[in-house]
Amino acid sequence: MSNHKRSGGGLNPCENSTFFSLLRSSRVMAPGNYRYPEVKSPLRRQIHGPSRILKSGRDRSTRQVSGNGFGAAFLTRNYDLFKRNGLDLPLPYRTDREVIDVDDECRDVEMISSDNSMESVENVAMEVDEKAEMGNGFVNLKNRSFMVDDGSQANSSFVLNLPVTDVTSYEADRKAVESAEHRISKLKARGYGDSLKERGRALLRSLFPFSFSFWKQDEEPDVRREAFLPLSREEETVVKRAFSAYDSTILVAHENSNIDITGKILRCLKPGEWLNDEVINLYMVLLKEREAREPKKFLKCHFFNTFFFTKLVNSGTGYNYGAVRRWTSMKRLGYYLKDCDKIFIPIHMNIHWTLAVINIKDRKFQYLDSFKGREPKILDALARYFVDEVNDKSKVDLDVSGWRQEFVQDLPMQRNGYDCGMFMLKYIDFYSRGLDLCFTQEQMPYFRDRTAKEILQLKAE
Repeated sequence: MSNHKRSGGGLNPCENSTFFSLLRSSRVMAPGNYRYPEVKSPLRRQIHGPSRILKSGRDRSTRQVSGNGFGAAFLTRNYDLFKRNGLDLPLPYRTDREVIDVDDECRDVEMISSDNSMESVENVAMEVDEKAEMGNGFVNLKNRSFMVDDGSQANSSFVLNLPVTDVTSYEADRKAVESAEHRISKLKARGYGDSLKERGRALLRSLFPFSFSFWKQDEEPDVRREAFLPLSREEETVVKRAFSAYDSTILVAHENSNIDITGKILRCLKPGEWLNDEVINLYMVLLKEREAREPKKFLKCHFFNTFFFTKLVNSGTGYNYGAVRRWTSMKRLGYYLKDCDKIFIPIHMNIHWTLAVINIKDRKFQYLDSFKGREPKILDALARYFVDEVNDKSKVDLDVSGWRQEFVQDLPMQRNGYDCGMFMLKYIDFYSRGLDLCFTQEQMPYFRDRTAKEILQLKAE
């Protein structure tokens, strides 16, 4: 500790020039007092100059030059030399500070025209001398920028000025994009997008079965709305009373088909019951009459009854066209089957109903099973039948080798053991309207009541 006492209260030796000069002239140093060199302000570094990282981890620019004796004088005299050498050495520099070159930034300024007819981009202070054409654009080899112009209308063209570090990587990206576009075009050609939309609509209808405000005008909303028209209270009352009728009571009789519907037969449409032949066959007749009333609204179809396929393919004798040859005479039908858009054939598989379709419009044979089953032998028999039918009625040798067999998988499925017949009828109903199968299992109770109402009034809607 120093024994020197301050002379005078509040006296500051650094501010008192008289005291400072007296101390310097006398050259007398009290014990504990040291002579410090004059502190020189270090030269201010450039704004964006790199900073050398020392081993201690501190920035050199933040280190104060201080010391005593020889060390302080040495550092003071050689500060500039150390600074120059430190900047010239190839040592690692800090990268956590962003360095911005104002001149380079000004060179990259782009002027964009506000004219809507032609969108152009001009680089102010840059000349393009070297261009490497790639696809629909080019790469500037001087500033490594990529510009794209598709050559079409001005509104659809665009120009980019982005850094390209590797031309080969751009080529790989371009090929990947082209491959993706090719796959998307294939999916669109196969109707994947349409089927996905229909599945989405079916989900919405299951949540809001009688709300149709979300349908678009270009998707025939009237036809779709008619497929889901709700029953009025009076119609619901009529259906309930019919379900409670006596077994032998004849509720309706269709003269042309000679089919009578009794209370017992109609009750197969109650929830949890299996559909019988009479209800299915009469409903097919009503669908054909509906088409005759409004031919412009519905496809031209033929509806075979439930006994057709068992006659055509007998378990004992096999395929037999002669057994059903007279079923489709011109005198009986008034048209040839080959002039129809679709032909529907109900298939009874012991205790399960499925549907086969001769789709003349799309040149394919279809099989629809609410359990997604596959029966290629059924489609083979129907292909053979259609060739024989056309040859017999029109004397034309039809070649169906190019027709496709389709086991429809994107279709509504049943989730119980008794709605297969109802699913089959709605497959026929929607296809004859020209609609996709946009319904679900949840709507089966409604379809059962609606089918009962249409049978009781002998008119399909």
